[in-house]
Amino acid sequence: MAKGKKTSIKEIKRLDNNEIMINGKEYIITEDTKDIESAITMKISSNGNRILRFEDANKKARIDVKKNFNIVKYSFVDKDAASKFKKGHDQNFLTKDDLKEVIGNANCHKDAMEMIYKFTDKKSDSYDSKSGNMNFYLFEEIKD
Repeated sequence: MAKGKKTSIKEIKRLDNNEIMINGKEYIITEDTKDIESAITMKISSNGNRILRFEDANKKARIDVKKNFNIVKYSFVDKDAASKFKKGHDQNFLTKDDLKEVIGNANCHKDAMEMIYKFTDKKSDSYDSKSGNMNFYLFEEIKD
């Protein structure tokens, strides 16, 4: 769907507390509102967010496409290989001594980014002082 395009909602159904199905596609609710099932249109904003609009123009909710992501930590032994990996995340720079481990899963882009920020944000309790230098935290979409 193109950015800025509005889509009329023909069918909307809440699947559970944070999941919703709109026109046959599953989404994760990132910003909820009362009676979310009463949305009439969905718009994609310039930054890719999906915004639900309602009869009441002041009321809105945000959703994200449901996808499965692995949160992956890459740990390098060689500083030169780590700096090359940092530029483009090319896995050809991984050696047998380097480590790639899945540290978590997320079901939408926002949750994946929040999990990564736990390790890369200096204000976080779980901050990794080697992040961005010898350790890299990325998310990879799991294709079915």
